[in-house]
Amino acid sequence: MAGGFRPVQDVSGSSYTGKVQTFAVAAGHSTLLAVGDLVRITGTARAEDGMALVDAATAAQTLTGPIVGIDYNISNLEQKGLPAGTAGTVKVAVDPLLLMEAEASTTVALDDVGANADIVATAATASGGLVNSNMTVNTTSPAAATAQIRIEGLKDGNTASGATMYVRINESTLNTVGV
Repeated sequence: MAGGFRPVQDVSGSSYTGKVQTFAVAAGHSTLLAVGDLVRITGTARAEDGMALVDAATAAQTLTGPIVGIDYNISNLEQKGLPAGTAGTVKVAVDPLLLMEAEASTTVALDDVGANADIVATAATASGGLVNSNMTVNTTSPAAATAQIRIEGLKDGNTASGATMYVRINESTLNTVGV
């Protein structure tokens, strides 16, 4: 599994139905954005229409959600991802109860389920015609203390570095902090 955060269902067990909100990205953003990258509302809006701006999240920031789509650029239909320095719009899954698959940055223990961890906010990479999110969950030292992501389970019980986990946003820009 490559990095990134992929919606799978909500915590009630209902399937992910593709509910998203559109956000603007300012031309001044500094990293390549990809589907699967976590973003956060920047606290400003686009001048021409008032649409809220988002940018790639970093460790210890509150999170809005994962990018699930990047709107096409009519002047460059071959654009992959949203390059740094390019304005655009993205579709973000904003449900704070959304359960996602994500990759562990290091070996994860079975008793880390239920703990919280921050993200490793590695920038996306482009290779050939593909753009891949490289964001993962920092599983170096999950703790009960408040952090960005809550570990909800391990896919197939795999605990190796790079294992797929089920996680949800713990510190959201859309609700109160913590569980």
